[in-house]
Amino acid sequence: MRVYYRREEVPRGVARAVTIGTFDGVHLGHQELLRHLCNRASALGIRSCVLTFEPHPQLVLGKRPLPGVLTPLPEKLQHLQRAGVEEVFVVHFSQEFSRLSPEEFAQEYLQHTLQPQLIVVGYDHMFGHERRGNAALLRQMGFAVEELPPVLLEGEPVSSSRIRRLLQEGNVAAARRLLGYPYTVCGIVVRGDGRGRRLGFPTANLQPSHREKLLPAYGIYVASTTVQGIPRFGLLSYGVRPTFGATTPQLELYLLDFEGSLYNEWLCVSFWERVRAEERFPTVEHLIAQMRRDEAFCRVWLAQHKAEVESLTSAFVGDAEQGTQG
Repeated sequence: MRVYYRREEVPRGVARAVTIGTFDGVHLGHQELLRHLCNRASALGIRSCVLTFEPHPQLVLGKRPLPGVLTPLPEKLQHLQRAGVEEVFVVHFSQEFSRLSPEEFAQEYLQHTLQPQLIVVGYDHMFGHERRGNAALLRQMGFAVEELPPVLLEGEPVSSSRIRRLLQEGNVAAARRLLGYPYTVCGIVVRGDGRGRRLGFPTANLQPSHREKLLPAYGIYVASTTVQGIPRFGLLSYGVRPTFGATTPQLELYLLDFEGSLYNEWLCVSFWERVRAEERFPTVEHLIAQMRRDEAFCRVWLAQHKAEVESLTSAFVGDAEQGTQG
């Protein structure tokens, strides 16, 4: 997959089918659009191309609060590659760029740069200053445009904002259904205070690679990762550890039946199911008893969902580690 970051890098005179969007999360709705894009490009004998934006426009404009992004750029590119996209044009989104009228954007970035033979967009696609551009305007400017209907799940359109709300509620299982894959965070394992080991539950402290990455609500989750290419499963704790009076949020991964050091390892960890919310316990003994119950729940849940978890952990998490490291 070719990735371009400046207009002058984009080869001219190449026939393309193009789609435009932020594609945060690359969820089921995005995946359907990308599938259609690639199929149409293949049928026409032209290249499939995605024009996307970095950073997320809401982070720049600040008009609507954004709790975090679902897929920082390295993750997004990895998803687009897995979808079969041949080219990606990453446009730097700035205040200056946001002031381009829809007509100016279409002329400069589409007509003069990507020169699309076909444009594929979603049902609610808008672009340009104040989001005044749409598919009808593109057609008026002479572009061939295909609009796709929304992908519905449980009667509602699949959307990035809907997924963010679910994650903020800790409902990672519902978020997984809308994404089509388990929500995943990547980062490096850093040294912790060793408290988990002293409690009998040694943990790896994960430092997320991107500050803007949205993390689910505080709580305990069934999780999976790969260690040296081998799928591993366990519990992921995200929160401030109120039993010990801490205030800084931490991601701590406890792997079942694993011995060894993960310090300085790069891991991509997937959230599968919320076990419970974070709690403050009256004593350490109460906490340890609850952790044992959490582990028992985790083992039962994993046994019931073994095929799905193992297949997606091997296929998706392993790919994510290769695509996002560094």
